[in-house]
Amino acid sequence: MNLWSKYKKVINSPLYYFQIFIAIVKGSFYILYCRIFKRNIKIGFPFIVYGNVNIKGPGKVIIGKKCTVVENVFRGLSITTFSNDSIVSIGGEGCLLGGLTIRCHSKIELGNNIMTAVSLIQDTLFVTNNNKSYTNYDSSLWKSEPIVIGNNVWLGGHCCILPGSKIGDDCVLSACSVIYKNEINNYNLASGNPVRRSLPIERILGLRK
Repeated sequence: MNLWSKYKKVINSPLYYFQIFIAIVKGSFYILYCRIFKRNIKIGFPFIVYGNVNIKGPGKVIIGKKCTVVENVFRGLSITTFSNDSIVSIGGEGCLLGGLTIRCHSKIELGNNIMTAVSLIQDTLFVTNNNKSYTNYDSSLWKSEPIVIGNNVWLGGHCCILPGSKIGDDCVLSACSVIYKNEINNYNLASGNPVRRSLPIERILGLRK
């Protein structure tokens, strides 16, 4: 596309590009705010923000560049860390996060090009600011285990990713899926509550022939 074609595209869609500009400015202010007041949060530029962003807690949060936050069912991106040792890492590089909630006690890692609908990623079965008040219950309920999500992963609406889950590259979780202490291989489709077994996407595409 030559320069004149790009210029014509801007002229024909001024509102669209104005919205992008506002989203980049909004994300830039958030980056600046975190660098001054919240040194435990590091966000790469550009950070494109259309929806609400709420990051709180003492843990470390790293969001890579070229990450976009959009509203999904009136929700944007919400991240909560519960200890100084908590680490949340989002690769960025094309991530499109809409309605995503992350609650982290230990470590949660997301790769590049992640796309989410309204979903929950939580590294404990239950969340509380004071686990000591629940000593009469099974301690395994409050134990945190790392969560790792690879590159190019789609999370369908109302997915729930729980402790000890590992999702490979190029995977899709269908709507309302729940994964707990399970591993999904690369290029697989997972569904169910809970997810028991995933299917290779190649096999599913082969059924269309």
